[in-house]
Amino acid sequence: MEFVVNNILVLTQALWALNGGTHIKQFQLPRPKPVPQNNNSSIISASDMGISDEEWDRLQKAMDWPIPDQITNLNQSTSPVHSSFSIVGLKESYKVGEKISVTITARDHNKNQKRYGGDFFKAKLFNSKLKASVYGEVVDHRNGTYSVAFLLLWEGQAQVFVRLEHSSEVVQIIKKYRDSSFPRSHYIGYFEGLGPNKTRIYEVMECNLKWGPDGSWKKGNCCCEYKDIKTGTMWQCERPKTLSCDKLVHHSLGHLENPLNMFEQQLFSK
Repeated sequence: MEFVVNNILVLTQALWALNGGTHIKQFQLPRPKPVPQNNNSSIISASDMGISDEEWDRLQKAMDWPIPDQITNLNQSTSPVHSSFSIVGLKESYKVGEKISVTITARDHNKNQKRYGGDFFKAKLFNSKLKASVYGEVVDHRNGTYSVAFLLLWEGQAQVFVRLEHSSEVVQIIKKYRDSSFPRSHYIGYFEGLGPNKTRIYEVMECNLKWGPDGSWKKGNCCCEYKDIKTGTMWQCERPKTLSCDKLVHHSLGHLENPLNMFEQQLFSK
């Protein structure tokens, strides 16, 4: 999922000068106001994360991902082949320290321009011989176009590289299952102990993680619960038929479950 590379010639120029003898006062972070979480069960502040209010707001905006339209046809998803990018005001040469702007236009597999955002693009400026590169911040205009600004940091050739990591449709699929309590991985619990006649009994039961206080893998009084002392992770295993819950010896990975339906799988492969 890659686009054609463009070459740019960068000329050298001194850009930065030393602050000789200039006293620079150390910046003191202001104490941020508490920011409530969505569930209102607890409060987290920017100071808890060691950042300023401004940085907190920037991170919140960066995490706000546009929601695309619902599509019914695979060809309506973003196409890496038909999407394109161009350098705004392309010149024959540039100076070190200049910025170049790149515009990305997302199109679907029918070559129609997308009318909403949410695509996950990566863009970088690089020189393979110098082993120099810099990534640009992709700004989503939420109308099918994106802009990127690069700072030219070295002398010589430079190439622009743009890659579509995930279409906006696939991003929403990832987000949906990230936020869900879907049991992606399944585990096997091994119980061992003595039975009524002092005979050794072995029982193998299905286990899984417990996702939050209401994220029980199976409902009802079905399971034994365990807590990892180091991580605080809660486990559940189906209650053995004969042995008690404290007879769990160890567990292993059972199988991985694919949560995607057929249409979602096709979107990933598209």
